Amino acid sequence: MNSILIIAIVLALVAIIALIYFSSLTRLKEYKERMDKAENIIETNLNKKLDLIISINNEVKKTTGKKDYLKDYVSIRDLIITNNEKDFKLDEAVKLINELTNDNPDLNNDKEFSKKRQSLREIDELLVSAKNTFNQNALKSNQLIKTFPYNVIAKVAKLRIRSFYSTNKTDSEEVF
Repeated sequence: MNSILIIAIVLALVAIIALIYFSSLTRLKEYKERMDKAENIIETNLNKKLDLIISINNEVKKTTGKKDYLKDYVSIRDLIITNNEKDFKLDEAVKLINELTNDNPDLNNDKEFSKKRQSLREIDELLVSAKNTFNQNALKSNQLIKTFPYNVIAKVAKLRIRSFYSTNKTDSEEVF
């Protein structure tokens, strides 16, 4: 009778530990999935933003007399950089585009150029939303990973603390 009781207690403990492990792992993986989805949206929109900047660069060259103001930003397509770095560089390009627009009234009169700038604004709105979603889920996930038993489970599942995306608007990110 004692051995049956001991076996029952051990099985109950194993079941409780397994339940805690799998429910905690599921929770951590849900946050990871949400972050991955947001990061895919961010990456897709950063690439769209880069394509628009390349297209705007061609418009600027035509209007301003073939001067290649944005060549340093156009070349980031070939660089291996993080999404955060790409986002920062593309925001610098947008700031330069704004300055060029202020300095060249002919650009303001170009309807195609204006449409592209509007598309940049829309992409920036999507990026802010996706970055906020990513950051909210990263915050929750990071907080869990720092506590027991999540820290052990995260280590076993090879989940790590994630950095946040910058969402603060600075002078370089001002909307047109």
